[in-house]
Amino acid sequence: MTFWSIIRKLNNRYVIATIVFLLVILFFDQFNLGTQINLHRELKEQELEIQHLEKGIAQYKDSLRMVTEDREGMERIAREKYFMKRDNEVVYKIVDKE
Repeated sequence: MTFWSIIRKLNNRYVIATIVFLLVILFFDQFNLGTQINLHRELKEQELEIQHLEKGIAQYKDSLRMVTEDREGMERIAREKYFMKRDNEVVYKIVDKE
């Protein structure tokens, strides 16, 4: 097939209308191909962020359970995070140089 024979076959108003319609939908529409790709990428990033936040929520729930139910856990967290001490103790804080 030559170039001109292909052009003659495509010289039909339905074929031209279909090609124009596809071009408008793919490149010029509000939800064109580039927008769809960007939205898909953003969706994947947000799904990863949701997974990361759900892991953090699970850790905080474990910490909350430990503080509310376990007296030893509550005391350990108070000592480690807030440097609380008993009356007859001295607490030393060791800091790495890094």
